[in-house]
Amino acid sequence: MVRYLKSVDIPETRIILITPPPLYEADWERECLMQVGCKLNRLNSVVGEYANACLKVAQDCGTDVLDLWTLMQKDSQDFSSYLSDGLHLSPKGNELLFSHLWPLMEKKVSSLPLLLPYWRDVAETKPESSLLGDGDH
Repeated sequence: MVRYLKSVDIPETRIILITPPPLYEADWERECLMQVGCKLNRLNSVVGEYANACLKVAQDCGTDVLDLWTLMQKDSQDFSSYLSDGLHLSPKGNELLFSHLWPLMEKKVSSLPLLLPYWRDVAETKPESSLLGDGDH
């Protein structure tokens, strides 16, 4: 994926990889049984292997990475509240992701130039003149 992004002229300095979150096996097993009647079909240890692969790709490619898998399990904390069903992020999990991802993103985009005028600078009566210049487009 990183190779593809680079092939379409997105530099590694603009890429952020995110590891998968950990799997809370007890909740995911309950969800599997309830939804499709099957037993646990994933293990957190295997998710950790994917997380480590993501970290290695980021290191090899020179991209930033947010290690959500490690972050959520930091200090052996109970991370179940970050997951809605043991696998997918809950609102609290999304807040955690946002709180750590936004600073990485802001660092990458804060210096980018504005391509369009600020919304307050767009003419209310004829917005196309503000957006397209003289209107000859």
